[in-house]
Amino acid sequence: MKTISTQKTLWLSITFLITIVIILVSIFSLKSGYYDIFPYFYILPIILLAYLFPRYSVYFTIIIGWIFLGLVYLYGPVDIRLYAASSAFFYIFVSAGIVISAYAGQLMQERKYREIFENSQTGMFTFDFESQKIHEINQHSAEILGYSLDELKNQWFSSLWFDPEQEAKFTKKLRQEEKIADMEIELRRKDRTVIWVLATASMTKDGLAICSVMDITERKRIKDELIESELRYHTLFDGASDAIFLHDIGGQIFETNTIASRLLGFSHKEFMNMRMHDLDVHPETLLTDEKVIWFQSRGHMLFEREQKRKDGIIIPVEISSRITEYFGMSAVMSTVRDISERNKK
Repeated sequence: MKTISTQKTLWLSITFLITIVIILVSIFSLKSGYYDIFPYFYILPIILLAYLFPRYSVYFTIIIGWIFLGLVYLYGPVDIRLYAASSAFFYIFVSAGIVISAYAGQLMQERKYREIFENSQTGMFTFDFESQKIHEINQHSAEILGYSLDELKNQWFSSLWFDPEQEAKFTKKLRQEEKIADMEIELRRKDRTVIWVLATASMTKDGLAICSVMDITERKRIKDELIESELRYHTLFDGASDAIFLHDIGGQIFETNTIASRLLGFSHKEFMNMRMHDLDVHPETLLTDEKVIWFQSRGHMLFEREQKRKDGIIIPVEISSRITEYFGMSAVMSTVRDISERNKK
């Protein structure tokens, strides 16, 4: 159940007190023969409640109207003109309540959207699509772009772009589809530094574009560094002269390089469904509990084994294994070298 704030509770109490006072004034006026002034007093509680609770003010207005009519018929004289005037006031009350309620509801909606706009943790602004002039902008946008709010309100969105091709693509897509979802674009800050932002935009019927931006410069830098690091890693990984296997401590293979396929004849896809034990001539002695404990305590080991190629040929190999990380989890990198020629000497 939605709770009512302390401030609204106070004003609600005041409204009901005013209503009671007005009812008492109405009874006194009707008994004393003063019929012209007291009906106007009912406008005050109607305005207050319509402002505080637009959704329920119409019901309150109807109740107030019936109370007003009831008092007139109960305490007023039998006068057709008084009854006609009271009925007219009843419809005035209801009409006023509806109009004020609608206006107050619109004000509350605008205030709610204004608070969302200004307090959003995402940069938000609007601009005229044809002239590109910025109309409204929130504080977070100003922080992202390095301007003050006043400076940005006199800016053109087109002046913030770094890449003209991106601007043309953005403008064309927004004109054709009237919305853009999560487009990565480059903008210039006031100090001329370039930042990456994730932009979302949509068009209104009035020709205004509503745009939200989120600074992803750091995320983009980290992502690019990871891609570059991964490419460099794979270049070194596949360029190695020996077969390399990435696997867990139990021998399950995660990754291999191209030399592993040349050495043992299995495809990369086949390796992904195998364990190191499947390649060994004597798998029962490959990774015993004692060897695993010893390996984990030292972090590396060098040993010789015999492995089976896919065609059944057995080759002697030297395996150098060390503990490493693979996508944030502990793994083993084993470098396997064919020592057939060395053993012949």
